[in-house]
Amino acid sequence: MPILTCPGQLRRLEEALRRSLPATLPVLGAVMTVARGNPAAHEVLVDSWPNFGVVLTRLRPEEHRDPGDFYANQLTVYYRDEGAWRALLGGTEAVGWTRAFQMQGMQEGMYEAMREAADAKGLRLE
Repeated sequence: MPILTCPGQLRRLEEALRRSLPATLPVLGAVMTVARGNPAAHEVLVDSWPNFGVVLTRLRPEEHRDPGDFYANQLTVYYRDEGAWRALLGGTEAVGWTRAFQMQGMQEGMYEAMREAADAKGLRLE
């Protein structure tokens, strides 16, 4: 998944996310934080650019100090295409399943997709 670091790309992403409020609120806040100095050391990933189907924000991998700290290991997600979201969960390393984490998002089907992906990996989801 491409990681957006360019200020212009982050600005364009913000504009696109604003058009889909309130469903984008959690991920928009994280994107805005990254674009304005990134004090939380997060990164913004998309499945493709500029026509994205999924936006995921997460703590930069090098910042993971405690694999059991699900407060620090927060991820936010917004997806336009639930199939792309399910594919990301099952077939990429974008979500670090070996660490505790919180997933924040406001869309129908998000939890069910997480549950199915965790079950397929033999993991417990709380």
